[in-house]
Amino acid sequence: MSRNIRQGFTLVELLVVIAIIGILVALLLPAVQAAREAARRMQCSNNLKQAGIAIHNYHDTYKVFPPALLNSGHVSQAYVTANFPEGPRNHSGWLFLLPFIEQQPLHDQINFNVATSERNNTSLTPAPISVVNDPFTSQRIPTLECPSHPETGQTLVGATQPYIFRNARRTNYIFSSGSMSDGSGNWQGTSGDIRQGAFGNNGAANFAAITDGTSSSLAMGEAAGGRQKTSTNYGPWGLQGTHTCCHGRVVTGSTTVLDATALGAGTFCYDLNYNVNSDFISGTTGAACVQANAIKGKSYAWNFNSLHPGGAQFVLCDGSTQFLAETIDYLTLARLAYIHDGQPTQVP
Repeated sequence: MSRNIRQGFTLVELLVVIAIIGILVALLLPAVQAAREAARRMQCSNNLKQAGIAIHNYHDTYKVFPPALLNSGHVSQAYVTANFPEGPRNHSGWLFLLPFIEQQPLHDQINFNVATSERNNTSLTPAPISVVNDPFTSQRIPTLECPSHPETGQTLVGATQPYIFRNARRTNYIFSSGSMSDGSGNWQGTSGDIRQGAFGNNGAANFAAITDGTSSSLAMGEAAGGRQKTSTNYGPWGLQGTHTCCHGRVVTGSTTVLDATALGAGTFCYDLNYNVNSDFISGTTGAACVQANAIKGKSYAWNFNSLHPGGAQFVLCDGSTQFLAETIDYLTLARLAYIHDGQPTQVP
């Protein structure tokens, strides 16, 4: 008499197989996510490399870097009359780099005689003059965006003072402006403060001005807006202002303090005074301005920060790209942002 042998898995065997598959997926998922982030980080580095090439090509053409911003609506009327006789113009430095990042047609459509934002208008009725450039500054430029950023491609609208703009597109890359010594932040040149950066308001350096060495001076870095943003409308690429550059100036009341090592209550700090990926502490303390290892959150909208684990990416004035850890010493970061302070600092 023959015996029938049933083929297949028992319930216990099936459950064991499912459990093993689940464990393998759990083990592989972090590796897959890490691989994806590595690819995004590489793309981000390539974007900054292209920005560095654009800056060099601009310099080859005009013998000077582009300004981080034209902000003639924010400086004295005498300065405007002398330098911008056609009237205030509020433009991001990215506008001047457009032809060098394969965006010549977009550049040619922009009216550089009118603003891309309306700092001095109090409402949108009647429509501000910057509406002329809205169709162009609302164009998305993928090479200006970090692929790790979750808000990539979003449209921004800012309808209140001090900046009024509509349907703007974001960039995650901002110019390095060192520490500014006057209220307007105008670029002072080689005769100005030694803490000057490569890019500034209404002016910028050339290679000859970078006496600390191009391999020791920051040109541009990431700004991802922070986890707890102080502004939801940070980073439109066509808009002038703190959206465009990272500069450092410590203000206590009416006193400007540069390279502060200890800050008291009521101190307000500009962007460079926050370390890479540092916390923004508002209100009664300026402690975040000098924290060497402030890595708890990426909160301030316009300091150098990223969504990459451990730090942010930069392009130096020699065109090379570097990843700076969020544990970098603050004064090292600041000196990398200065171009002629006599203390050339190597990238750690």
